[in-house]
Amino acid sequence: MARYLARRLLALVPLIFGITAITFALLVLAPGDPVLFLVPPEQRGIADLAQFRHELGLDRPLPVQYISMMAGLFTGRLRSFSDRRPTTRQVAEALPTTLILTATSLALTGALAAPIAFVSAVRPYSMVDHAATLFALLGISLPTFWFALVLIFVFTEQLGLLPASGIRPVGASGYSPGLIWRFLIMPTVVQALGILPVLVRYGRSSLLEALSQDYVQVARSKGLAERAVLLRHVARNSLLPVVTIAALLLPFLLSGSVIVESIFALPGLGRLAVNAALSRDYPTVLTTTTVAGVLVVVSNLLADLGYFYLDPRIRYQ
Repeated sequence: MARYLARRLLALVPLIFGITAITFALLVLAPGDPVLFLVPPEQRGIADLAQFRHELGLDRPLPVQYISMMAGLFTGRLRSFSDRRPTTRQVAEALPTTLILTATSLALTGALAAPIAFVSAVRPYSMVDHAATLFALLGISLPTFWFALVLIFVFTEQLGLLPASGIRPVGASGYSPGLIWRFLIMPTVVQALGILPVLVRYGRSSLLEALSQDYVQVARSKGLAERAVLLRHVARNSLLPVVTIAALLLPFLLSGSVIVESIFALPGLGRLAVNAALSRDYPTVLTTTTVAGVLVVVSNLLADLGYFYLDPRIRYQ
């Protein structure tokens, strides 16, 4: 296991450099000069744009720019083009919001997906199963941004029950649950709706397959209660595909947080990445991309460890 973990962590290095290199190439190829975003239009006639470009290092060859930015990132000296603050500090301020939103979305999804999938699998083609299927199809079909706008219109504009933007009241600081819970309700529901239908459908299919196995029939023939059969034999053996899908959904949550955080004005990693990309802030984009890549790799690694826990027959060399 230790050797396997070491290999996975070592594989992270070329993967991160590959992701950031492609991201940097796309940023450079995209239209727009970062200097023009920093200098107001009324000052461009008198400002020394060449001097700005030299100060930002944009007059050097592209490979040199990329290597310099990555070196600055890993040493903590890389600074944003826009506000000249270290990009690591920007990410440190934005990451808690994204992690909290992701954690609450996963918790809500897990709390709803498991019972819905169980009921659908135990009573296939019943009214409950048809209702769950309809819900899953609607959840997959509804655009995230549209659902978020509907929630804002109903619960903020019409009812005035929930705030539509921010992570905490104006003037407050920190992430105390008592301060942020009302601000997280709508973003969490929108995020969860994006992944809940997928987990329900995969969970139902996996449970149906497990229920048809011979060991389930043997357990029932021994006189075990149906609850014991479902919890001790069916549930654990049907979790492997669900764990795989859950790990693959983390990148979806990170990409979905870009939309959700932009609509609800949450100061998270997704919104930071969007603003940096729109202003051609190369250092900030590279930093957020690196953090997102690390989170995805870590989630896949946790999924592999989950396989090891759920199925003792799996061994990593």
